[in-house]
Amino acid sequence: MDKPTRIYQCNNTVDGIFSAVYDAGLSGYGHRFIRIQPIQAGQNENYELFAEYVQVETDSKKTKSVIDAVRQKISEKAYLFIMSAVISDFPDRGDVIYQFVTYGFTLGAKVCNALQIPCVDRIFAMNRAVQNETHFFREFLRFQEVQKDPSLLLAVIEPRHHIIPLLMEHFADRFIEEWFIIYDKTHLEASFHQKGGNWEVYLLTPEKAKKLEELSEQKEEYVDLWKTFFHQIAIKERTNKKLQTSMLPLHYRKHMTEFLEDNP
Repeated sequence: MDKPTRIYQCNNTVDGIFSAVYDAGLSGYGHRFIRIQPIQAGQNENYELFAEYVQVETDSKKTKSVIDAVRQKISEKAYLFIMSAVISDFPDRGDVIYQFVTYGFTLGAKVCNALQIPCVDRIFAMNRAVQNETHFFREFLRFQEVQKDPSLLLAVIEPRHHIIPLLMEHFADRFIEEWFIIYDKTHLEASFHQKGGNWEVYLLTPEKAKKLEELSEQKEEYVDLWKTFFHQIAIKERTNKKLQTSMLPLHYRKHMTEFLEDNP
């Protein structure tokens, strides 16, 4: 039976997407005829002919219901897959998460290995992309001290995906006694870690983002010393730019102290 496509339009946020998944799942309309369309604030909407549109009300309780159902009825691995996908920047992530969850309620934990199903293969690729980018930034992220008393550390990144929560889980364990900020310049997001372990992620206004960028332009005491050390230990005769680029892509060097433009 052919039915018009029903498109659930939602906020382009974690709660917005999961709210759409929740509403679509309860509709009983048929997963083959449903699409999830996250809408960014200020984005021009392109409407399709003969499609039905449903405006989704964002509700954190719906998010909790979806997550709880996935963990209880599918698996923890499926939960990790959808959480990686929802913080990715892929435009089709809403559709993929909805289709994956629908199949998961039928197949159970086996859905994570059913790569012959397009949405499973796609969510696997999304998870890999997010985890790979997170791994790179764990290795290459650089903090600088932007305030002395009390000490405050700041790191600036420009990732493709919204990976701050994954980075914070890593660095909060290692710098539990430090005050620090990780600023995502791409998405105007920042996470503020308090001494003792508490941290939160905030969406920044342009004004607040500008203040963080001004802080990042300050030079701490040991920046020049570190740059000098980095260049002094290099052996020019053994320099291999191609190998270096394969191990450390150019994109990740933008905010690394040793690769800044004013290097000696």
